[in-house]
Amino acid sequence: MVVRPKLSKNDALVVQRLRRHHPDQYQLPLEPTELYREACEDEEGNPHIVIVWRTIPGMAGVMYTLEDGSEVKFVDDCWFEIVATGGLITRCPTV
Repeated sequence: MVVRPKLSKNDALVVQRLRRHHPDQYQLPLEPTELYREACEDEEGNPHIVIVWRTIPGMAGVMYTLEDGSEVKFVDDCWFEIVATGGLITRCPTV
């Protein structure tokens, strides 16, 4: 079988399995798996929790969100960017 990851219309991750030499196909929806949470804070000291998700089981891809579901982008070892606002949050202690 050939497995090809793709996104459905509502951006849910789906694995499409195609049987060799057979016209039938089916889709198996997959839910991201939570790996761990990072305690972070923004420039004003407000606390935020970043959740790290495994997007496809058994593969290295991850994505990041806040607890409220807002998308977060990894910047470097200390910083994340909140996509909706462009604000930066850090997981490294500030002095």
